[in-house]
Amino acid sequence: MSINSSNEKITFYGAIDGLAIEHMVRFGPHNMKVKHFHPEYEIFYILEGRRVFFFDNRVFTATKGDLIIIDSNLIHMTRSTDSSDLGHNRIILYFTPDKIHEFEEKYPALRISYFLHNHYGLYHLNEEDARHFMDFYYLFKTEFQTKRPNYTLAIELASVSLFIHFLRDLKKNDAKSSAITSDSRHQQVYYLADYLSEHYMENISLNQLANRFFLSKYYLCRSFREITGYNIREYINILRVRHAQSMLEDNQYSVSEIAEKIGYHSTTNFERNFKSYMNMSPLQYRKHRNVYVSGVMPVIDHLE
Repeated sequence: MSINSSNEKITFYGAIDGLAIEHMVRFGPHNMKVKHFHPEYEIFYILEGRRVFFFDNRVFTATKGDLIIIDSNLIHMTRSTDSSDLGHNRIILYFTPDKIHEFEEKYPALRISYFLHNHYGLYHLNEEDARHFMDFYYLFKTEFQTKRPNYTLAIELASVSLFIHFLRDLKKNDAKSSAITSDSRHQQVYYLADYLSEHYMENISLNQLANRFFLSKYYLCRSFREITGYNIREYINILRVRHAQSMLEDNQYSVSEIAEKIGYHSTTNFERNFKSYMNMSPLQYRKHRNVYVSGVMPVIDHLE
């Protein structure tokens, strides 16, 4: 067992080409430090404890036995329920888009990326579902540690089998009943997040938002940050950067044209914000975008 600090333990981490698993136990409250989206698909399973998730402009509470599927490039955040949180025990499974594409070329009938894109979200695993997932985890761990002949193939085939089970048997929790909607404060933040998702390319000021939602700037900013984990300007920038990715990949527009279309009056400002989230400039991203789907598993920085 590897120990990172006094409040967390990595019980297992293993990675093969395009696929990784991390099993971690955390003690006490923990909030994700980096607000992010990433090209990897993510499957998050809670063995013990509770976590709050933010995605699709809504907040969800996940508990023991819940599995959360995160789509590629989905803006998301996870945090503790409150300051009295005792901690959690979780397993995260990561797939690169290239690995999913590889599976689909071999088994086109599965349409795994379609499933992940259209059916991400929160699931509560029944006993059989949980057994399937944990059997996969133990197989991955055993094969990775022993490295018997064809161990990577054994892991890949087990991954395909896991997806077959997901496609057949997973029953998604109803989003309306899963999302936290019990008070007006959450509803106000949801309306604001939806508005930002539709108008991120516009020059939006806090004064305009406060007037539109009939709230003070202080209350608006504090509520949005406390509920989503993001500040308003940061969320707008992330929405812009995510949209810029797809525009950079189709090579139709110059960097300055993209900056203007997504709401930046300064190309320099766009380039600086893009680099802060993507760790490379827009031109570098355009030139080296295949790095993100190369099948080489990136180092996981224990963000969640």
